[in-house]
Amino acid sequence: MRCPSCQTEAAGAFCPACGAPLQGAHCSTCDAELVAGARFCTSCGAPVRPAPSHLPWYIAGAALIALIVALLYPALSDRAETSRGDVVAPAFAPNPMSAAPPPLTGTPREQADRLFNRVMTARESGDTAQASFFLPMAITAYEQMGELEADGLYHLGVLRLAAGKYSAAREAAERILAGSADHLLGLALATDAAERAGERARAREYARRFLAAYERERGKRLPEYQDHAAMLPEYYELAQRLSS
Repeated sequence: MRCPSCQTEAAGAFCPACGAPLQGAHCSTCDAELVAGARFCTSCGAPVRPAPSHLPWYIAGAALIALIVALLYPALSDRAETSRGDVVAPAFAPNPMSAAPPPLTGTPREQADRLFNRVMTARESGDTAQASFFLPMAITAYEQMGELEADGLYHLGVLRLAAGKYSAAREAAERILAGSADHLLGLALATDAAERAGERARAREYARRFLAAYERERGKRLPEYQDHAAMLPEYYELAQRLSS
């Protein structure tokens, strides 16, 4: 079969190229059957794929820092004279946010998803500095991919919401709904974006559509619904509040 994540022809329980679970794979934590292509177990929430190595990025980052130092040293050292007239090397402090960014391995989509997870994890932990640092990179990573499926468009829309780009977030939602008018993530994203933009009537209409489609759509058990299963009840509560 083809891996639903990277499209590699694969056999067995897990894809040898990206590590995504295939049909028949089971969670190593709770032994529940995994959804093919899922990143997390829908029963216990454990991550399915092993954490990628950060070594390639560390090497690339060290090389970049060395290049910057080599370029800036002549200009900066002329200004760093001591009282004795000796020239000393300038202190160079790299941006602390670049200490351990996501690795540059995998497909462009996998790199974009790593950035998305980095931003979301930082926001959930209250690390606004790190979230703000990686947010523009994550948005650009998805925007440069061209055509995106529903899950990718949802990620892009959520990132745009985090950046305060509410109209752009709703545009991503509408692209989801153009392919499936009752898609729960598209309707939830559109509802959230319209509500944050102060467009109450539009948010209420999206919310009513979400509630009308909720049970029927959840029964489809789409991979993106499984990946974001924890968010759907929260969106349901938002839709109920806005539609009343």
